[in-house]
Amino acid sequence: MSDNLFIVDIIIKSKKTIKYLFSKWVIILIVSFLAGLGGILYAWLKEPKYTAELLFSSEAGGDNALGGYAGIAAQFGFDLGGSGGGAFQGDNLMELLKSQSILEQTLLSEAPDFGQGKLMIDAYLDNHKLNKSWKTDTVLNKVHFSKNVTKTERARDSVMKAVLKGILETQLSIEKKDKKLNYVVVRMKDINELYAKVFVECLVRNATNYFVNYKSEKARKNLQLITHLTDSVKGLLYGNIENYASANDLNVNPLKQVMRTGSQKIQLNAQANTALYTELLKQLGLAQLTVQKETPLIQIIDTPILPLTKVKPGRLFTGIIFSFLGCFITALFLLIKQWLRNAKFDN
Repeated sequence: MSDNLFIVDIIIKSKKTIKYLFSKWVIILIVSFLAGLGGILYAWLKEPKYTAELLFSSEAGGDNALGGYAGIAAQFGFDLGGSGGGAFQGDNLMELLKSQSILEQTLLSEAPDFGQGKLMIDAYLDNHKLNKSWKTDTVLNKVHFSKNVTKTERARDSVMKAVLKGILETQLSIEKKDKKLNYVVVRMKDINELYAKVFVECLVRNATNYFVNYKSEKARKNLQLITHLTDSVKGLLYGNIENYASANDLNVNPLKQVMRTGSQKIQLNAQANTALYTELLKQLGLAQLTVQKETPLIQIIDTPILPLTKVKPGRLFTGIIFSFLGCFITALFLLIKQWLRNAKFDN
């Protein structure tokens, strides 16, 4: 019985609430209309955002291309080295592109499209009009960004941190196009069409150069060392050949064997250097293959092309959304006001 009374009470109160709101339909309609106009005006004045999208694929090393060479070398007891794993693949790749060091390097890169000697971060501040409010600030108006930063400055680092936070939270997105494929999509949204394009290209270029140098540094140093040793032994071998010829020229009396000991020593050194030189040439070839194997393959598939995709809220759709919000907020406000009034009278 009590449940039925409770349901009846809810129905009565609901009818009263609906009747009360209908009695205020003029106010609700006016507020909804004004909110709709505000939404249309907002959509009209809001600056459009442009999306630059770059698609590329990556491989940690040329395992497929050099697998045959590695197999042949293994048969002779030589190891070209295994792949370093997916340090530049999947989630690790996306984290590298979003890392603070790579983003800072990108922002401190030159942007000739926006002026001679201008940096990407300076162009960003100009596009977003962030530096206009600095003119009256005695600290921020002295902030100057340089490509070669030698020391830390609190104000400059704070500005850089704020810019990086804004880019990571609202503008930059990095994701895999397909979980089964090794394609990575980098998107950059900005109110400046050209800046979005230049930024995403510069970001991928810096990240690619960083990883290629990191991944192949050990192999390249090994190649440089073997090349230096090969050139040194080659010079010694050529010297041995010349010295051997000179010693034979001086040995005018073939009956005196003591005169031939010098040339024989030189000949032994030449034979030893020849064997060493042959081995170094073999190692040099393997080192060159290793450098190719350890160098990641980064293939740009699609680059952003102007004009970019423009994203701007539709006026009609935004007006309708704002109108519904205005209607809801007005109705809620009137109900709360009525409830407070009734509670005051009950007391």
